[in-house]
Amino acid sequence: MTSLQRVLVVPFVLLVLALAGVIYWASFRSGDNAGREFSQTVLLNMVDRVTHQTESHLAGARTALNTVVPNAVYSPADRTTSPIGLVTDPEALEHQLWIATGLFPAVNNYVYFGGTDGSFVGINRNLDRIELRLRQPQSSERQVFSVAAPGKRLGLLRTDDYDPRTRPWYKTAVLNGRESWSAVYTDFTTREPTFTLSKPAYGPDLNLIGVAATDLSLSQLTDFFKSLSVSRNGIAFIVERSGDIIATSTSELPYRVENNALVRLPATQSSSLLLRQAYHQVMAWQKNGDSLETPVSREFESELGVVQVGATLLRDPAGLEWVTIVAIPRSDFIGSVSTVFYQSLAVGFLAVLLLLAIGWTLLHWVLRDIRKLTLAAESIGLGRPLEPLDIRRTDEIGLLAKSLQEMERNLRTDKLTGVLNRESLIAQIEFRRRTATEFLPLRFALLFVDLDYFKQVNDEHGHDAGDRVLMTVAARLKGALRSDDEVARFGGDEFVVYLHGMNSVEDVEAVRAKLLDVIRAPVELRRDVYGRVDASIGWAQYPSDGLDVDTLMKVADVRMFERKKARVAG
Repeated sequence: MTSLQRVLVVPFVLLVLALAGVIYWASFRSGDNAGREFSQTVLLNMVDRVTHQTESHLAGARTALNTVVPNAVYSPADRTTSPIGLVTDPEALEHQLWIATGLFPAVNNYVYFGGTDGSFVGINRNLDRIELRLRQPQSSERQVFSVAAPGKRLGLLRTDDYDPRTRPWYKTAVLNGRESWSAVYTDFTTREPTFTLSKPAYGPDLNLIGVAATDLSLSQLTDFFKSLSVSRNGIAFIVERSGDIIATSTSELPYRVENNALVRLPATQSSSLLLRQAYHQVMAWQKNGDSLETPVSREFESELGVVQVGATLLRDPAGLEWVTIVAIPRSDFIGSVSTVFYQSLAVGFLAVLLLLAIGWTLLHWVLRDIRKLTLAAESIGLGRPLEPLDIRRTDEIGLLAKSLQEMERNLRTDKLTGVLNRESLIAQIEFRRRTATEFLPLRFALLFVDLDYFKQVNDEHGHDAGDRVLMTVAARLKGALRSDDEVARFGGDEFVVYLHGMNSVEDVEAVRAKLLDVIRAPVELRRDVYGRVDASIGWAQYPSDGLDVDTLMKVADVRMFERKKARVAG
């Protein structure tokens, strides 16, 4: 090689290598930032989803108790609060308990009432049978009957020595004088760790009549958390302020029984290294002043690499205070992105050696799609519907794009019916509220649809027929609405309908009547077998009935129950 060749080739080679190094550095930083933003957005969405689903379990317990011991009613006319009298007749009280256990049977299937005189009435809807648990005043024994319907006893199953006034749930409600969650204790019948929401009932003279309660076992929450799809190596769990685990998505139980005594599992003694590390990180945040009132997301170094941790405080009006924590190794989010980066950089380096323009085009092609993924993650975080990504690739980025779209569908839609889920509908409403202006104000109505006779279909024809009813009703509701309207499954046999721009009561009532017509049409349960369901529909308008979704749902729920009661009474 001549000196001239060295002068021309060596600087050019060095320049090409330097350019490749700069491109590598810029690409790595851009990909790392994009992956960080994407992982934080998805993590906070996961924390929010876990928290909302847990809150729905707790809210179901409050709703069930309000059916038995209703809250006082406020009258805006004279600004007074009047209590609603408690049903004390045993037969009428049994009927109320049947209604309460039918609201959320998958979670709150056992609702009961203990009187100050030692009396006890409880309905427990098990999968294999329904039990009526009954104790007469001053009796030393409680009788447990197998029942088929209110007032229809099939036979005596057993008796036990049970006084409700000695139980932790009763004492907690009496001590606090308000609706309260008990500490975790061992259930009298199942011997499982249980915590109970109890509510004292007072007479017109403000004397205590008794306490209504409903149970939520740790095994129920544990099963729910194990069903969560977090990530390949990620975990989700809930802890009390004391550090004891309430539920976890790991394989271990949050409790054990030693010598017939319940022993709770502290997070610091968990067999999961990731759980212990995530708990220590969140506790350190709180010591440094983080209240966790809003979701917080940070990262730390671990044996698993960089781990993203999200946490938020879950506080219940009845005194419950937990911390929801989700921990996911970042490699679960961007493992495929890292692979495609190295492949793309290798191709880019070779392309730069051949032709700088080709290398730049390849790099731009890679970063363009990653930017689309980042914007898509931001859209999910802001509650906006995800626009088509238009990433037509078969490599890892293409797979990640498909995974993101599938994740978005799973986050936003109900798997059975294909309509929106509760969290997605709320997110879309909040997005519309944020983007509304003084010149284009937001007005809408929410319809709360509760199917009637759905349980009868399940009982007589099986759950497959029940699923067919839910899918058919969802499709009919969606087909009866405008393109700007939405349908969401609220849970069980309940739907919520969003009517965009609907500000007339007459229009809302007209839509309500139309939806009732499509719901009442016969449904093919299986070949040549048809069934019918009915519905109770309540509604609320924004902003006249409330300025937030929770308030609107409560108003619609109350109106729905009023219609249900009116039809039953008629």
